[in-house]
Amino acid sequence: MMYTRMPEWEDYMASSVIAAANRLERKGMVVKTETKEGIVVRITEKGKNQILKFELKRMVPLKDKWDGKWRLVFFDVAEVQRGRRDQLRRYLKQLGMEEMQESVFVSPYKVFNQVKYLREVLDIPHGVKLAELSWVENQEDLKEIFEL
Repeated sequence: MMYTRMPEWEDYMASSVIAAANRLERKGMVVKTETKEGIVVRITEKGKNQILKFELKRMVPLKDKWDGKWRLVFFDVAEVQRGRRDQLRRYLKQLGMEEMQESVFVSPYKVFNQVKYLREVLDIPHGVKLAELSWVENQEDLKEIFEL
């Protein structure tokens, strides 16, 4: 997991820090505990999941040298999880993948680690499958799309 260096506490007014911690606590993102040293603020699982979702927004398309293989991501996510399915589509496109069919995306780049991360964060690990192919029927069109 990637960590970001926190700014120095002295740069903030105590009331601002307290207000922020209270907001996060009300949203279930942190738990505050009073100790003899002062108040300790710990991130909850809900808060950790929110951080992971912020990391998803930072994902960018990979542009490695093409190794001649196609990476396919295909999925079957139930209608009751439509929001997660729509998020999955958005993030796959954000990764630079092209939609071949409604639930099938393709990329010439090594995107599997990002997609594995994505399906875990969206909590749909069993509905998303991966495949690596050396040939796909319309690959000449795909080569043009990806400028290979």
